[in-house]
Parts: sequence; structure tokens; C-alpha cells
Amino acid sequence: MSNVLALSIPFFALIFLGMFARAIGFIREDGALNLSKFAFFVALPPMMFMNVAAGTPEDILNWGFFWRYELATITLFIVTALLARSAFRLTRLESGIFGLNAAYPNYGYMGVPLAIMAFGDAAAMPLALMLFADTVILLMLTAAFVVGGAGGLVTALRRTVLTLIKNPLLISVVAGLAFAASGLTLSGPIDTIITMLAGAAAPVALFALGATVYGQPLAKAVPEIASISAARLLLHPAMVAALFLLLPGQDIIWVQTAILAASLPIAANVFVLASHYGGYPGRTASAILASTILASITVPAVLYFLFNLAEGG
Repeated sequence: MSNVLALSIPFFALIFLGMFARAIGFIREDGALNLSKFAFFVALPPMMFMNVAAGTPEDILNWGFFWRYELATITLFIVTALLARSAFRLTRLESGIFGLNAAYPNYGYMGVPLAIMAFGDAAAMPLALMLFADTVILLMLTAAFVVGGAGGLVTALRRTVLTLIKNPLLISVVAGLAFAASGLTLSGPIDTIITMLAGAAAPVALFALGATVYGQPLAKAVPEIASISAARLLLHPAMVAALFLLLPGQDIIWVQTAILAASLPIAANVFVLASHYGGYPGRTASAILASTILASITVPAVLYFLFNLAEGG
């Protein structure tokens, strides 16, 4: 348990420090957004590139991992979206964003630094595969629910493609794989710069996350926010764990990374997508805050389970 606390306490302390800094006015909304941009566009991509480049392109081609994880994710998205439409009387677009909230973990600001800190550099490859596949699939599913709105299918698909090609983490994954295939090695000032930026990724991303999500109302729509948080923090990791543990055959680090990723709170960019599509932004912002706070309890519990899983073979 001590190793779990040694990892999770500093991790979530930085998130709450960001919230505290925002609460006392040390940092304002525009400052929090600028920090988030620095983390997402400047610091996290070098961290992902450096770890992916250390492997080989063949390492990421893991069909058994892909279908297990994506089956759980797709099922969760569709089921929660359909249930939300009937239970909470949401529109088609709103129910799609509801499903996106339930199925889209915070890979960028939390998943990449936490998994690498917990399981080592070997976690970079499953993270890269999840980041790429999940982003494509979830954005396509969301686009399917957007159809019928302004612009229809063509506009929705165009937005999806643009979102993918502009994602700096996806770009860093592709660049890392290409660099690994080239056989080249980093050295000199370039290596130093990338290493320095990668070192800044975790603390800046976590502080920025806390400062960004602070201040969202939690009292409104409690049933919806609670349902999203339960699906995101409990149901998704349970589904992923069941598929990987009942159908063995994957390397333990890939299994640990998949379950940990599934247990993370809602990705901050779900709010961006909700605002972009014009549906469910307020509830999404509140759900991101609630799931991030609750994750300070649930994620350490998942880490404790995963460390024991590795020890038990």
C-alpha cells in the first residue's frame, strides 16, 4: 500500500494544488487555460514521443489488446448514451456527449504521466495504441450522434478528421513510431530539450487540470453527474478488467495499463467537444470536476489492485 500512496498522493496533490490556486485567485481562468495549452501542446507530446520512440513499431500492433479494450469502450458508450436518452430525456446530440463522458478517460493530462510513473516506460506502447484507437473510435461514435444536426454526416466527419490531425499527442505517437523505425537515436541538445520538456509534463499537466476544472457547479443535475461518474470510474474499469482477466493472453503491463486508463476521470477535451458541437457543455464541465475529485479515491484503489495483480502473477 505504501507504494500506491507514494505515487497517488503527490499525483492528486498537484491537482488539488491547482484547484486551490484557482480558488484563492492566484491563477485565473485565462492563466489556467494557458497552462493547459502548454501541457497539452508543448510538454506532454515530447514525453509521449520519447517513450514511444524507445520501442519498435511492431510493439503497438496488438490486435488482442485492441479488441478487448475497444469492445468495453464501445459497449459503454452506446449503452450509456441510449440509457441517458430514455432516463434523462436528452436529445440525440446530448445523449451522444453523455456517452462520450462515460467512455472517454483522461489519457493526456493523467493517463500518460500516471501509467509511466506506475509501470515504467513499457506502458507507453499500450498508451499509444489506446490513445490512437480510442480517439478515432470515440470521435466517430460521437459524430454518429451528431448526424441530423447542422451540416449532417459530412460536417461531423470533417470535424472528426480535423480533430484527429490536430491532436498533438496523436502526432507525437506517429512521430515516435516513425523515429523508432528509422533506427536513429536522439543525442546532444535535441535530446536534452525533449528530456527537459518531458520532465515538466506531469507536474504542469496535473496543476493545470486542477486549475481548469475548478469552479464548476456540482449541485445541479446530480443524478446525471453521478451516473456519468459511476460509469467512468467504476463500470468502465470493471468491464475492461473482466475482458482482460477472463480472457488472458496479454502481457501484464498491457493489462495493468488498460485497467488503469479505464479508471481515470473524464478527459478535459470532452468539454471542448461538447462546446464545439453545441450540446451538454454545462453538465460535462460539472461531471469532469466531480469525476476528477472522486478519482482521488477510486484511482488509488485501482492502483493497489493492479500492483497486487502483478505480484500475484
